[in-house]
Amino acid sequence: MKVIFQKQNFVIEKQISLFSKTNKINEGAIVLFVGKARHKYKDKKILSIDIELYEKMAIFQTKKIIKNLKKKYNILDYLLIHRFGKIKPGENIILILVSSEHRKQSFGFSEELIDWLKVKATFWKKEHFSKNSKWVSQKESDRKLIKT
Repeated sequence: MKVIFQKQNFVIEKQISLFSKTNKINEGAIVLFVGKARHKYKDKKILSIDIELYEKMAIFQTKKIIKNLKKKYNILDYLLIHRFGKIKPGENIILILVSSEHRKQSFGFSEELIDWLKVKATFWKKEHFSKNSKWVSQKESDRKLIKT
């Protein structure tokens, strides 16, 4: 069970292989979510994205929500890797791997975790275009998904 915030990119296949090897006993499901940097925002080409975080607070917040989600969904194991720093379009931003006895548990955990990270975690995202940059604001639709 790990929460990792890092600047360097990760290899999805390597992470799946390592996670699968350590989760052979009781799991019936391993669910994977990968978030990638977009190439466009509306009609503007994105050149890069800067993700900033307050790491100590982000780790504290994330572990707290994961503790609650583990109880709710009866998760056996998880891995969360979230990148920060300068990220180019098409690169990986986030990886969530979850193992559980049944798929619905892993899907529920993953979905709630990513929704929570988009709204509550101390991350700030700035998109850079050819002529300007803009901070990414939260969507009202994302905020409505979070109850706490």
